[in-house]
Amino acid sequence: MVKKGVILSGGKGTRLAPITSSYPKQLIPVSGKPCLLHCIDYLKEAGISDISIVISKETGHLIQEELKNHSLGVKVTFIVQDEARGLAHAVGITRDFTGDDDFVVLLGDNLFDQSITPLIKSFKETKADSSILLKEVDRPYDFGVVKIDANGKAEKLVEKPKEFISKFAIVGVYIFSKRIFETIDAIGPSKRGEFEITDAIALQVEKGMNVHTEILKSFWFDSGTRTGLLDANKRMLIARKKFDNCCEDMSSSHLLGDIDVGKGTVIENSNIMGPVVIGDNVRIVNSVIGPYTSIGSDCVVINAEIQDSIIMNSTELKSSMLVSSVLFKDLKLQNEDIVINDVRA
Repeated sequence: MVKKGVILSGGKGTRLAPITSSYPKQLIPVSGKPCLLHCIDYLKEAGISDISIVISKETGHLIQEELKNHSLGVKVTFIVQDEARGLAHAVGITRDFTGDDDFVVLLGDNLFDQSITPLIKSFKETKADSSILLKEVDRPYDFGVVKIDANGKAEKLVEKPKEFISKFAIVGVYIFSKRIFETIDAIGPSKRGEFEITDAIALQVEKGMNVHTEILKSFWFDSGTRTGLLDANKRMLIARKKFDNCCEDMSSSHLLGDIDVGKGTVIENSNIMGPVVIGDNVRIVNSVIGPYTSIGSDCVVINAEIQDSIIMNSTELKSSMLVSSVLFKDLKLQNEDIVINDVRA
């Protein structure tokens, strides 16, 4: 039984600047909930309740503060990565937490819609030293890829290959025995100056260790980009199983489809088309919302149109149209005809 989980939540998140210049990308909400909480749910669903979260020294305190606001139902410890030196380095500094136990590693900004329990099961059944989750992709050259044999055993791993190796990309879900630390300690930095987990696993293959794989059948998104974030928001809203409408004041408004509305929210003379998630204490007046939109708590939306977008907490949007965009928390945006394909902070 795999009892421990590690979520890697450091890194700089440069692809979502300016939001992530001073804010961890793992806390950006998808389908109304921070990415990091989705990752905790993946581990909880698999029966893992002892979790370590690797955070950066620059933004880690924000993750710690956010998690205090949630009832997690798991034991969480934090490990600070002093410098962003790659995924292998981040995994390496967890060895005191993991000890001799097998453990699951998740990237805190990767989202999917499939249980990790089958991967854990196959890890045990195949007596693997490592197991990794893969996804068939159209552009394998943009990812770490794995060539596998007919039994799902890894034969070769290459980070962003220049020539075709395989169509299967590494998703960012791993299960390791303590033997992963042998190869982490043995590798050097890559050309970009980081210690790559791909290199550590590739060295396991070279040494004849058993590296097993499973293929992800559901969607998978790297929410570290605007398009990835919005695509994940859309798909996870579609896949969302529970929608609660706690709104008691909906004067002259029309709601259609799957809509989740938080407590204390007021909707006046507006049309809401799901799937949509709206937080607590939001005021929406003379507006059209949805579909595929997530609005955080304590927001004000007046005379606006929003579609396929994410608005974070305490944001004001007035007399504007927002399409396929992300607004950071506490932002005030008004009198802009249209904001499209943008990230604002």
